[in-house]
Amino acid sequence: DVTKEASAMILSDDNFATIVAAVEEGRGIYDNIRKFIRYLLSCNTGEVLTMFLAAIMRLPLPLLPIQILFVNLVTDGLPAMALGVEAPEPDVMDRPPRRPDEGVFARRLGNKILGRGILIGLGTLAAFLVGAFMSAPAPGLAPFNDPEVLARARTMALATLVCAQLMHVFDCRSERRTPWEMGLFGNPWLVAAVASSLAALLLAVYWPPMAGVFGTAPLTLQEWVVVVVLAGLGQLALAVRRLLLFGRIARATEEA
Repeated sequence: DVTKEASAMILSDDNFATIVAAVEEGRGIYDNIRKFIRYLLSCNTGEVLTMFLAAIMRLPLPLLPIQILFVNLVTDGLPAMALGVEAPEPDVMDRPPRRPDEGVFARRLGNKILGRGILIGLGTLAAFLVGAFMSAPAPGLAPFNDPEVLARARTMALATLVCAQLMHVFDCRSERRTPWEMGLFGNPWLVAAVASSLAALLLAVYWPPMAGVFGTAPLTLQEWVVVVVLAGLGQLALAVRRLLLFGRIARATEEA
């Protein structure tokens, strides 16, 4: 009993392979905690920034409180929980041990959260502004004075926010690999969560009972194109960053 209390690890059997399995499981759990934190904090940063910038610009609320609640409970929660059951990456045991005093935000996780949150917030606010002027009854009129125009603008902001978050969740599956390298269908729980969140969004936009509750308006195909483009700002920025990074690596290799 004294030995057990003083030890850092206890084997319940005489198989030392248990140590390897335990280390792999622990690393997988730690990675999933970081993925969970990265996703939720990025999304929440985007939501806060959207409302904060709108207040500074003296705009109407881009999102109603009930819409924010819808995002946090439906389109944030399900994908985040699916990240928690992500299988360990194939090279998880090839990595060197991390420092015991390493914080959960180490290895630039905080920068990734803040950067993606800013892109989500700017895209959502841009969708709100573009939606208002696209729906204005005539050029030069103040679009926010019309309740129908305001409802359409908020619906575009809501759809952009949800789509941006659902795109981002696939990036959060790994800190080292792209979504294509991980395989889009590698985590069936995540695919099901994203599909459920998209279905919930479409119901909130097009099903009259839910649309009445959430204050949304049906979007046209042209408006959906704007939503998808603005929601994909984060993916575009990530792709450009990787191209620049690979370019620097290639130049350094040639010089060496």
